[in-house]
Amino acid sequence: MKLCFVSTGGVVRGAMAQAIARKISRDVLLNIQIYSAGVEPLPDVPQEVIQVLEEKGYPIEGIKPKGIEEIPYEEMDIIITLSPEARDRCPYVPSHKRREHWMLEEIKDTNDLNALRRLRDQIEENVRSLFKIR
Repeated sequence: MKLCFVSTGGVVRGAMAQAIARKISRDVLLNIQIYSAGVEPLPDVPQEVIQVLEEKGYPIEGIKPKGIEEIPYEEMDIIITLSPEARDRCPYVPSHKRREHWMLEEIKDTNDLNALRRLRDQIEENVRSLFKIR
């Protein structure tokens, strides 16, 4: 199975979702390839995002912002958009594929660690629900 999280820049919500889903899926031995992409990818994952992920043991190694054209988008089984812009600009998804949109907190300032922690926890809850894990 292949899963892709699509956000606007790919450096906050997308990077968090990929890191969290990757670790949780490995912990429960799910065979899922997990990707993230941005509709307008930014250059780097902010250090504050890395910090709040590492606080809960979510490694960020190998996660870097990518555009949709840099991943095997057409092969995805599940596509989850994480921002209104991504939802509106995400390429067509065939009807036999699963597409969801997660309403997540908008982070205006990546220096706001408390907001990043809330977002991290919200994504973690959504991922656990997606994988049917408590």
